[in-house]
Amino acid sequence: MDNVVEEIKTRLDIAEIVQEYVRLTRAGTNFKGLCPFHTEKTPSFMVSSDKQIYHCFGCGEGGDVFSFVMKMEGIEFPEALRILAERAGVKIPPRNPKMASQKTKFLDINRVAAAFFNKVLLESSKAQVARDYLKRRQVSDETLDRFQLGYSVEDWDALNNFLMKRGYSVAEIFAAGLTIKKDRGDGYFDRFRGRLMFPLADAHGQIVGFSGRILKAEEKAAKYVNSPQTLIYNKSAVLYALHLAKKVIQKEKLAVVVEGQMDVLASHQAGVENVVASGGTALTQEQVRLIKRYCQVAAFAFDMDVAGAEAARRGLEIAWQNELETRVVQLPFGKDPDECIKKDPAAWPKAIAEARPFMDYYFDKIFKDHDPANVQGKKTAANLFLPLVRRLPNPIEQTHYLQKLAAKINVEERYLRDLMAAVKLTSTTTLEASLPKTADLKDRTQRLAEMVVGIGLCRPEHLEFIIKDVQPEHLKIKEISELYKNLVIYYTENNRFDLKDFYSALAKKDSRQVELSKQLCLLVETEYSELEKDDPAMIKKALIEAIPFLKRQYLYSELKRLEDELRIAEESGNKESIRTLSEHITRLTEELGQLNQ
Repeated sequence: MDNVVEEIKTRLDIAEIVQEYVRLTRAGTNFKGLCPFHTEKTPSFMVSSDKQIYHCFGCGEGGDVFSFVMKMEGIEFPEALRILAERAGVKIPPRNPKMASQKTKFLDINRVAAAFFNKVLLESSKAQVARDYLKRRQVSDETLDRFQLGYSVEDWDALNNFLMKRGYSVAEIFAAGLTIKKDRGDGYFDRFRGRLMFPLADAHGQIVGFSGRILKAEEKAAKYVNSPQTLIYNKSAVLYALHLAKKVIQKEKLAVVVEGQMDVLASHQAGVENVVASGGTALTQEQVRLIKRYCQVAAFAFDMDVAGAEAARRGLEIAWQNELETRVVQLPFGKDPDECIKKDPAAWPKAIAEARPFMDYYFDKIFKDHDPANVQGKKTAANLFLPLVRRLPNPIEQTHYLQKLAAKINVEERYLRDLMAAVKLTSTTTLEASLPKTADLKDRTQRLAEMVVGIGLCRPEHLEFIIKDVQPEHLKIKEISELYKNLVIYYTENNRFDLKDFYSALAKKDSRQVELSKQLCLLVETEYSELEKDDPAMIKKALIEAIPFLKRQYLYSELKRLEDELRIAEESGNKESIRTLSEHITRLTEELGQLNQ
């Protein structure tokens, strides 16, 4: 194995790998850039192609190409070895499957499953419906091959049986997200049946999941079925076709984000290859960070109906938090890029070149619906536009759009500034989006935990809803979790809630928790007292968003802990612990998958 590692290092230039994550500039014989492992304004991160190492003189992080990829991707050595070996064109010697990590097994299973689906599409008579569909959609054989498209036959267990013959266990196939447990009796059946299969890959081309499109109209069947959350698949952290688009994105300094896989296929086939798909949702924090590895600008080509515009707006807020410039592509015709390309291939790159900043697009959209000549139109337009202006990170940009709005509705800029300062949030702004933009994940988790418990304390009409869904361990922050336990105990014992009486009960146990309770109530009052006047349902909306977020973060951390324990058990050969931990991981993974549906 040492020989393989050295051969990979010899074939790869560490600077080329690092530049997929960090913008580097030449510094003599070396390269320098801003460190990806800590926040800095002056570059202290150095990369040496000669020595094949990196080192940050600010935080002390350093190592070779393997340690860099492991740290950036949050993976173990076997996964980094696989990624870099494929990049270098080096074959890895066969290994004992029993010694493989759980993640590596899932990657193997998905790779074999993708090959199976692809072979079925190309050769099986049962896949004729899929081949006919692709022909109608003008998908070429080259595109089919490049994107590894496949087909899942309508049999109940075709894939499961195939994978079992290849040596994978029923439990492993299920945990990889490819089968579903039967409702009655024992056994499993294939998750994907009678669907055109799109393998979903990470940035390195490793298949982490699948998306299956149904080809026969069925009322009860979902148009698309995706893999559930697994140890290797997180829907929020995947952009379809990024592994194929990333080099062109770097070259063009622009990522074009579309909704569906067919849009991506049509665009790449037409020669526009800096295109990825978000899966039909707003960009997530993880997806924005992926894009920022390769460029600073993202152009949305969403269907700009109400849902599409809202998805773009939500993605915009996350993009701003991460300093990613956002534009909107307006199609001259067709409901989506695929339809536009089919009618006139030249219209698509032209529309991308003419993409407008989201604020300009949204400004014009507002005034298509609201007349600036009358008072109500002016008020509505200002109420819609000012919250977005307030979120702009640059004061020059803020001033530009305030002046533009002032001129449009014929109102002095200073009045708009006063109005913008008075409006904390709009009724459509989500709780998570209202958090400080510099907050990291830990800060957001704590703030949401504080908000949920605070709502329980000072808005007891929501207490039943909270207690039904939130467990103390979901809150993670020790003092908040302890306060919540006492809150639940008090409510359960008394079957009612009185804040003053609760304070008295708390004071007998821990006076510090009384102070914490008051702080949380103040937090809720500050954030929501004015908003509730305009939208009485705001608190409930906040809880509906916050509770799943807290549960997901808890499940992520639990899965990481169990994965570490499983790795130790695998190394020691403790079969009982391996079985118990694997079952626990599967159960939590299922719960996480249900949350993400």
